[in-house]
Amino acid sequence: MMQGSKPTLQEIRGYLHSTDVVGLRGAEEVEVVSERNHLIYRVKKGDRIYALRMINPDSYRQDEWISIWEEYEILKIIGPAGLGPRVYAYCDDFLLPFVIQDFVAATSFNALKPLSEEYLIGAAQAIAKLNSQNITPETVRFLEKYTYHAYEYAFVRWHYRLLYACWHLKQWDMAKWAVKIMPLLWYASALLLYSKAAFRSSFRNFSFHFDGAHCGNVCWSEGRVLFLDWEKVSYRDDYTFTLVRFATSIDEEKGEISELMMDSLIDYYLSVCPDTLPHFRELAWARLLERQFSDLV
Repeated sequence: MMQGSKPTLQEIRGYLHSTDVVGLRGAEEVEVVSERNHLIYRVKKGDRIYALRMINPDSYRQDEWISIWEEYEILKIIGPAGLGPRVYAYCDDFLLPFVIQDFVAATSFNALKPLSEEYLIGAAQAIAKLNSQNITPETVRFLEKYTYHAYEYAFVRWHYRLLYACWHLKQWDMAKWAVKIMPLLWYASALLLYSKAAFRSSFRNFSFHFDGAHCGNVCWSEGRVLFLDWEKVSYRDDYTFTLVRFATSIDEEKGEISELMMDSLIDYYLSVCPDTLPHFRELAWARLLERQFSDLV
């Protein structure tokens, strides 16, 4: 767990004055804009506005996230692609490590629902662009800690947990349903296993993903899609993970997505990455089923 306490505005002003990091000595405005999982401060000097972002030491979830330095490294790499806020500095000699990045004026997709075709196209194409970035454990060493595979066995684990819960809670109708869908789950698991073998024989074995790509972190800013709050990333043997993560958040209340919308998202993605594996569509549907099934459990 991170040690430390929330810095005061006076302490932040004092640090900026003593270090003049990115020329912020004498900043006219320093204010808190978020005290949730991460602490975010808005800093203005002249016509330049920045965000200071650090992990909230009071958050019980902080062990789930990459470090602020790791966020900085990722954002620095994807900066030229325009997929996240531009970063300017990483500071580790303050009370808590923080990154200085652009203060982004953007609207989250949650506030734009129901999402128009323009937003869906923008999100799917931005995700395809992200998956195409040259981010590997060789170029970004710490990704070794966040590399995942063997999804094809997830269905077995989720199904066992569901059957156990049905037995424990005596939900016999649910148990009958769980048994009835078993052939579908085994088919999807076999498809994931097949896709994994094909994936590894392709030009790239794994793909970089933004695990937090739900509609709260996917934003619209000046006619383009931006991804914010990069606290969760991964490297997976599956191109579809980020796209499906986004799809499952389009209607979080019901947890559903129509066949037409899912197929459209896949089409928009493939318009940017047409050389993706030929079974991408089937794999995306299998991944969607696995995600929805895990959410159900």
